[in-house]
Amino acid sequence: MAFRIHLTHDDLLRVTLADGPALLTETVTSLRVLQQRRPGAMLGPWQRWARQRVPRSVHALRPLVTLKRAIPDFLTPATGLGLDEGLDALLHTPSRVLRADLEDFARLTGARLPSWADDLAAGSPRALDAVATAVRDWHEAAITPMTRHLRGRAEETQSALARTLLGQGLDALLDGLHPTITWRAPVLEIASPSHDLDIPLKGHGLRLVPSLFGGRDVSIQYAPEEPLVVFYPVTPGELWTPDHQPGPHALGALLGPTRAAVLRAVVSGHGVTSAELARSAEIAPATVTHHTTLLRDAGLITTRREGPHAHHFPTPLGTHLADG
Repeated sequence: MAFRIHLTHDDLLRVTLADGPALLTETVTSLRVLQQRRPGAMLGPWQRWARQRVPRSVHALRPLVTLKRAIPDFLTPATGLGLDEGLDALLHTPSRVLRADLEDFARLTGARLPSWADDLAAGSPRALDAVATAVRDWHEAAITPMTRHLRGRAEETQSALARTLLGQGLDALLDGLHPTITWRAPVLEIASPSHDLDIPLKGHGLRLVPSLFGGRDVSIQYAPEEPLVVFYPVTPGELWTPDHQPGPHALGALLGPTRAAVLRAVVSGHGVTSAELARSAEIAPATVTHHTTLLRDAGLITTRREGPHAHHFPTPLGTHLADG
């Protein structure tokens, strides 16, 4: 079984890479990770940390976000990447859509809906507000503290896709996106354990969105007259949590103590001259050029010459590295 996505020439011209993860979708699907027995090396530390931070309001979401694959579609609306935009769409979901989503969810998962689901299916503003509040509370508790690292992990994967697109073309990007995806123009086939469906895009395009909490498999989100969204897993690795931060000497171990001091001085000085850098980092003036050249070649700083003086500035990567 599979989703067979039929792309026209116009669709191929509208294949886009999202700037980052969809925060509402990531927030909702992360609740699944709390229930997993073996979340893996990347998500295990985050799961142990997050389990201690579950707000009381979030328990109401448990019947709707289970280990079963289906999640009611209204919880992850096909909107932009922002949390506020997604929650606004959730709060304005028509009652007919709510009822259909909940009925489909119960049928696909065999789950027993909670008693308050009747009010939700009827579009009760109070029930919708309770759901939106629970999602926001969970986001603030468990996602906000790691947003920068979540985006960084997604950017690593996105950069790899961009290099494939520029170096090998769109065919290579689509065919190599994930092992469960097969691209035989004009059909993109995504293996599915529960669906066998043909989806004609009709020129609306395809949007590729990185996902950290969506699991190892690819998932899709489809709404008529909108680009079809394909959520693909980010690259594996170990996920940062607030309890898992580099020690105070980690930068020195990576770059060496002298070069680490130079980078910190550039970050704190932001435009510091070579002479000022030597004094700030407490190094001999004759060695400044050697260290700044290596940091510049690594993409951690940039240098701009004004008259007889060279001014050094940190790159975003250099700043993030110095900040841990």
